[in-house]
Amino acid sequence: MRSTRRTERRNEDRFPQSIDVTVQQLPDFESSEPFAPIDIPGRTQNISHKGLCIITSKPIRNASLIRCEVRVCNSDVRVPTLMQVRWTRKRDHDSDGFISGLESLL
Repeated sequence: MRSTRRTERRNEDRFPQSIDVTVQQLPDFESSEPFAPIDIPGRTQNISHKGLCIITSKPIRNASLIRCEVRVCNSDVRVPTLMQVRWTRKRDHDSDGFISGLESLL
């Protein structure tokens, strides 16, 4: 019988956190198409030493570089960081939104 559980590929511990974030895809320097950055609001699902798992209403393109702003303690302070999208998928059939794994590059 085949297992329905996904194979865990994480090397780092994850810590459940729900923090406001805003992500913005950065331009692909190999593309000659015009680029208009769009802010995509989201919330973290969990955090690790090397990245974040976030939930957004729009998909974020795999392997893209993004600017991610993490809101600090329900204040107006936002910490910017550079990240890369490792994967994105639709959350569930019953729920709206997308879930993405982001790896910190700094």
